[in-house]
Amino acid sequence: MIKLENIKKIYYMGKVEVPALRGVDLTINRGEFVALMGSSGSGKSTLMNMIGLLDSPTSGKIAIDGIDVSSLNENQRADFRLRKIGFIFQFFSLLMELSSIENVILPMLMDERRYDRAASLLELVGIGDRAMHMPSELSGGQQQRVAIARALANEPAILLADEPTANLDTESSNQIVELFRHLNNRGQTIIMVTHEPELGERADRIVRLKDGKMVP
Repeated sequence: MIKLENIKKIYYMGKVEVPALRGVDLTINRGEFVALMGSSGSGKSTLMNMIGLLDSPTSGKIAIDGIDVSSLNENQRADFRLRKIGFIFQFFSLLMELSSIENVILPMLMDERRYDRAASLLELVGIGDRAMHMPSELSGGQQQRVAIARALANEPAILLADEPTANLDTESSNQIVELFRHLNNRGQTIIMVTHEPELGERADRIVRLKDGKMVP
């Protein structure tokens, strides 16, 4: 489903080259739950951004569902992200002036079924009874569940989670990863960046990075 070939990414600080990825080859199959792990600066978040089309490689090829996405222009990339990829971030990124269900509805404003679908998604992630609550009335774990429901709004083929448990306590972190396992068992492809080994081990496969390269 996802194929990266010799992906390199170089950032520049003035005239100094700072390599973030140094030739990564990676294949992720449909329906896999993959954890990206590595120390700070290892390249895992950069790799996540490449897969999510939030950044472009300096060289190399990225194919998703057989489409060479590394050759798409900005408008095409934005459309592809909207249709194919759901994002979950560590800081939830909810709009505080909207209720839970309004946050979930936001990405699907043109969908006539949006209210019913948003309610169903909140039920799926276990907080259907919090649909009318504002984010300030929710715990961190509940806010992240709303963020997950929102990420699923457009039925994405790929769910990308960047340190989704970093701001949660141990119990909430375990609950979120259990939710990911539940979604994965339903066929959802999930790629999660985490620095917590015990959470990474709950994935089907761990991809480890060090200094911009994949390591055993």
